[in-house]
Amino acid sequence: MTRGVKRFTDLRAWQACDVFKKAVYRLCENVEIAKDIGRRKQIEESSSGPTAHIAEGFGRFNPADFARFCVMARSSLMESQNHLLDFVDKRYITHDVRLEVNQLAETALEEVTGLMEYLQSPEALRNARRARERRIASRPQRRSENKEPRPKAKTPRTQNQTENRTKNPEPNRESEHEQRTEKAEE
Repeated sequence: MTRGVKRFTDLRAWQACDVFKKAVYRLCENVEIAKDIGRRKQIEESSSGPTAHIAEGFGRFNPADFARFCVMARSSLMESQNHLLDFVDKRYITHDVRLEVNQLAETALEEVTGLMEYLQSPEALRNARRARERRIASRPQRRSENKEPRPKAKTPRTQNQTENRTKNPEPNRESEHEQRTEKAEE
């Protein structure tokens, strides 16, 4: 990951997985596959998993954690490849169609593997440490930029406080001395 990557959608691995996912979605419009709801659901879930895993891993801001999500993305891609073989076995698609879509899965696998290898490298750890240090160093600047007067939030009353207030609107504020004096005069 370079400084240019600001969002998970900038990652080549995510982009390759997205291309594969969309190809599978188009494939699932095939009448035979559309009828087999169980298999269709399985391949749609396994092909949409890699993009989701990469996005979630990216949001962790931790190379080791991100690499773990890349492992899951790879597993989902391989599961999808297996479903494509099932489609050929069930004669839903031809071998040539499977090869076309499978090539997109192979490209996605290469990209995810490359990202995973980078995330497990010492370079990724150094870059993550530098990015963390930059974020920490910029906190005072970000805080001063975001200083706008905020209205004070009222503390919400609990239900009991509201009920007590309506039963006893204002407690008697007379001093104990005044109360004792009045009682003595009676």
